[in-house]
Amino acid sequence: MSRTICLTLAMLISSGPLHAQIWQEYISRSNRFIVNFPGEPEVTDVMYTSELDTPIPARVYSVDNEAGRYSMTVVDYTQAQRIYDELCASSADYVCDGNEVSTEVRGAIAFAAWNFRRNTDGEVTYDGYAQVDGVPGHQLQITQPDGSKTYVAIHMDARRLFILEGTVPAAAPPPGLFQQSLGILDENGVRIRYRYDDKDQRYRIETRDDWIGAEYAEYTNILD
Repeated sequence: MSRTICLTLAMLISSGPLHAQIWQEYISRSNRFIVNFPGEPEVTDVMYTSELDTPIPARVYSVDNEAGRYSMTVVDYTQAQRIYDELCASSADYVCDGNEVSTEVRGAIAFAAWNFRRNTDGEVTYDGYAQVDGVPGHQLQITQPDGSKTYVAIHMDARRLFILEGTVPAAAPPPGLFQQSLGILDENGVRIRYRYDDKDQRYRIETRDDWIGAEYAEYTNILD
């Protein structure tokens, strides 16, 4: 039985009509992630405004339906060096010292979290460190004025910033099937998992699903 079918059955059994929907694993080889969505996501290319007020290319994957809104935004900081080289060479508005990209990358998670805090009218009920498979990041939980709840996970690996955001109605349970499904891939499509030794040195370990490739397509409707 495929994973999509198993997930669907589990959700149908678990509770009411909000969950009577087809969940599927979405794999993006180009943007290096795997996550569950409650349906086929819409994909939109946008420009993300960075901490130094610079446009960075990003792609948003989103599903918006009666169960809530689910989105994954991947900000491609691998393009930052090229962008700054062009801006610093061509625009008098940019006075560059050569540390722009390093500053942007190191501060990207904190800046993204700050954006959620400053742009919400809701109450932030959780705001702290998190990790997925050893990839460090930050999580927030926000109760909106209408009672709906927003769950945010922010991670960065290989100069890609991953912003996972799920908002569910007031009476709905947390979007665990969405949040807990996130996996980050390397350039070969292999899922990344890290551990840390007693000196806080990071090392990579093998994962159960080592390879995300063509043979994995039976579990999902989409590969990009």
